[in-house]
Amino acid sequence: MHLAPPQAAARGARPPLAFIAFGVASFAHALACLAIEPLLLLQPHLSPRVLSLVHAWVPGFLLSVCLGACYQMMPVVLGVPLVCGRWRLWTHFALHGVGVTVLISGFLRGRYEFVAAGGALIAPGIAMFALAAWVTFARSRRRDAIAWSFPLSATWLLATVVFGVAIAIERRWGLLGLPTLRLLPAHAHLGFAGFFLTLLQGVAFQLVPMFTMGEPRRPRFILGGLIASQVGLVCLVSGLLGGLHGLALAGGSLLSGGVASSGVAFVATLRSRRRRKLELPLIAFVIGAAMALVAASIGVVLLADSSSSASLSIQVIYGIVIITGALSVMILGMLGKIVPFLVWMTAYGPKVGKERVPVATALSSRELERMWIVAHVAGVVLAVAAVWIGSGALARVTAWLLTIGGSLYFWNFGRIARHLVVRWRPATITQS
Repeated sequence: MHLAPPQAAARGARPPLAFIAFGVASFAHALACLAIEPLLLLQPHLSPRVLSLVHAWVPGFLLSVCLGACYQMMPVVLGVPLVCGRWRLWTHFALHGVGVTVLISGFLRGRYEFVAAGGALIAPGIAMFALAAWVTFARSRRRDAIAWSFPLSATWLLATVVFGVAIAIERRWGLLGLPTLRLLPAHAHLGFAGFFLTLLQGVAFQLVPMFTMGEPRRPRFILGGLIASQVGLVCLVSGLLGGLHGLALAGGSLLSGGVASSGVAFVATLRSRRRRKLELPLIAFVIGAAMALVAASIGVVLLADSSSSASLSIQVIYGIVIITGALSVMILGMLGKIVPFLVWMTAYGPKVGKERVPVATALSSRELERMWIVAHVAGVVLAVAAVWIGSGALARVTAWLLTIGGSLYFWNFGRIARHLVVRWRPATITQS
């Protein structure tokens, strides 16, 4: 494979780093909101302030990080240059940053015209991302599940944004005559299962073998899991939109089966590793993957018994396990591997062969990573308990645990990022 010169690689890493930095800042904002108002955990999930928190966490944090990672990984995985110039990447970043800010502000103020405007700003950038994914994929010769996950997830993401703008327009002006109560769960599942799950069902089998010196195993389970999740999502969304309970349940069950199939392949892939000891970011990724299986099971329970008196609490728990649990732990864990590499490539790539440079893995603190994992996972468990029993005291403890865990993560992130501005001292880090 042709490798770009260190100088070109360093320049190419800057837009992805900008997306990731914005995502981390949005995560800090979300944690601050939760620390100030911990009882948001116990409020109805459709209240404006809860929706503001959710959108700060999902499109603000999780999506921004994934966009940055995708722009960096696509050319590596697909084996061809990314069909998207640097000016387009920076244009997408500007549209995304402004759009997310307007979106969150709109929810916070209960002004759906601003929500629609924010979504309308985000949409062109996502369309650029989807086009780049499909064109880059078309120019690649790779056609396995890992390669397919990029254009498929990008397409679902574009549908998610379009649904979101339509819901905001309907809530504000009522011009479209759309059933918003049916659109809302469809919008959520298009994002969670369509974009995040589809992407993770592919790239996990590229990144985990790379970081553990293993190889993807059970390729039929990998492909089967991806196909099942795609078909299941179509059935689920169609059932939710049409009010067809049986079709929605069948889709949810098929979607859960796809998650389980990917899980089987993931376990087999982990067992193939030659680096026997898992690093802490990868341990976090494994914990998040286990939470994804739990979330899929909760989703099927909700679909099977939507009339349950406890269904509202279970819906909130479902969201907590998906957002703060599975997705956050997996993505933050993988960031622990990706960000040091991107920072190293930007700060030290051009200096390779000219002077002594640190190894990428030495840029972060293992102790801070360990404390973050413990605090965050404990916070997720307590959040579920707080919602289940309706405890304000537990909600407050949860908010502070997640905030403490996030602060530790930011501290480590800052230690890594400082290499962009502070010259490395050879005595402090092992030479490569």
